[in-house]
Amino acid sequence: MKKITLKISLLLLLSVVTYSMNAQVTYYEDFRYENTERGFTVQKVSLGGHDANQVGKRVNDIVGPQGSAGDDSNGQFDPTSRPDERIPDGRTRDQRAIAFTNTSGSADDNNQANYAIEAWALMTNQDLSTVNSPMVSFWTQQRFVFGAGATLTVWVSENYTHGDAPSTATWTNETSNIVGAIATSGVAPQTYVKGELDLSAYTGNSVTVAFKMETNDAAFEEGVMQHGTFYISDVAFGAAPQQVANGAFSALNISASGQANIFNTPSASISESNFSNTSKWANVLTDDVATPRLQNGITVPAGEGYKFEVSGAYKPIVVTEVRYILANGTSNKGEPGESKWIVQGSNDDANWDDLSAPLGMFSNNSGAGTEYPIALNTTKAYRYYRFVLASEWIPTNAYTALQQLDFTVDDSVLSVSEFEMATEAIAVYPNPTRGIINIKLPSTLKIQKVALIDVTGKEVFNQDSGLGIDVSNFSKGLYILTVQTQDGAITSKKVLIN
Repeated sequence: MKKITLKISLLLLLSVVTYSMNAQVTYYEDFRYENTERGFTVQKVSLGGHDANQVGKRVNDIVGPQGSAGDDSNGQFDPTSRPDERIPDGRTRDQRAIAFTNTSGSADDNNQANYAIEAWALMTNQDLSTVNSPMVSFWTQQRFVFGAGATLTVWVSENYTHGDAPSTATWTNETSNIVGAIATSGVAPQTYVKGELDLSAYTGNSVTVAFKMETNDAAFEEGVMQHGTFYISDVAFGAAPQQVANGAFSALNISASGQANIFNTPSASISESNFSNTSKWANVLTDDVATPRLQNGITVPAGEGYKFEVSGAYKPIVVTEVRYILANGTSNKGEPGESKWIVQGSNDDANWDDLSAPLGMFSNNSGAGTEYPIALNTTKAYRYYRFVLASEWIPTNAYTALQQLDFTVDDSVLSVSEFEMATEAIAVYPNPTRGIINIKLPSTLKIQKVALIDVTGKEVFNQDSGLGIDVSNFSKGLYILTVQTQDGAITSKKVLIN
């Protein structure tokens, strides 16, 4: 009874939903290009006599990979959060940061100076008109910034045009709403800090997020009034995955409520070498009958077939029925006997659960032009589904192809315990530790709150993000780390502070 009471209490404590950037990344800025068409732009409103080349320049001093010799984020930056390619254009990422240097002169002479500067780093405009719970995250750092004469702030506009002066648009200062931190005087010198900003109040189709740097020309005094340098790195826009509406898809790959592109382009479950016509994967989710076909005359292994991944824009879904059109899978089309197919689900693309019994293909339940249903025996949400051979088979004399697969979604069968089971993939490391506890979640989960509870049941720490937890000042001993996701699931891990 005590355990249940504690769980209910935690649920009440965690009722305020906060977003963390464990979400679908919709745009990732690597600062490789500065122009109005591709990348960000810098506007130097006033320089106060400073060298323009030192304001808003691209540099290689990006936030360092966690645990590396160049780690300058106190172990909080997760290198796996940095994609290999720019998002969404798919070009190879070429990571830079942008730097605003606000002083000049050498420490060896008496000619150091601060400057009165206003400059803006303006991110590529984002269409947020249809984005679910949009957010932006960023890493910033200050070096040798002292006194009140230098600030870095974050602003948002819905009517800015790149190339124009910032004064031509209407801006809202959102700095006070940042979750985490932004570099400024007194904040983590020479350390990158992470900030996140909820953009859900902005629903326009051209939303600009900008970093504004302002400094004055107060007399330079080393370590007292010293404007130093600001860095900005790894700006990522994201969206919280949507819940797919219950019901039968009203059209191919469109939910009952009209949500489009629920699934990514299908793929081979094992290897494309077992298929021909492999340029036609996208057609499986259309009414075009030209789709990838099992190769004739080879032994196709069990588990080979058609794999479907739910798009990152949506949460994992509970599929309760599939409807298929499978051409040339009947007993006279291959050896030995009829092909047998099965529907399976997975959340890691490695371990698969059987969601139906193996189904032999005959003329009364397969064939081109007719859609046949299979009821699934699942009460669990999955990110991946596949329609595959239940046993090996050799297609002969005709091409065997899945020409269409359609779905029915019904999450009413889900239970709280099954949501909790989905959080088993949460990793907490290192453990034991005396330093930073890192929390790693699958991309499909988003943190609502993290808490540390001591052996007496007292909550000694909490935060509403997945950032690392510094436990260097905590008493040695065993703690329970609880993680609540935005889906309402709560999981716990034992943590030893040594």
